[in-house]
Amino acid sequence: MPQRTTYNEGDLVEFTSCNNWTLYVSRDPMRLSLREYPIVVKGSHIDPDYNKIFVCVEGKVGLIVYVARNKLEQHLGYRVLIKGKEVFCKSVIAAKYFKLVGTQGNESR
Repeated sequence: MPQRTTYNEGDLVEFTSCNNWTLYVSRDPMRLSLREYPIVVKGSHIDPDYNKIFVCVEGKVGLIVYVARNKLEQHLGYRVLIKGKEVFCKSVIAAKYFKLVGTQGNESR
């Protein structure tokens, strides 16, 4: 089954990695958006304070609460609820890192 690239309100998605990159969210409450960064490997040259600034969301599940669309009804981005925080993710990033877990009408979730 091909991976879905658009999502709707009420969908549950799992955050995955892609080519040694994954999604992080800033710990700063003023910057609530998902961003892609390289996966931090233990002992790498990346700043040790990296985990004080960003939180990895790989493997976590989020709920799509809002879909931003343009005038042609194309998906531009998503508001995703993760552990009580609502964060924004562009649709280009979502297509690479989101994996559909359940839909609003699916009772198995």
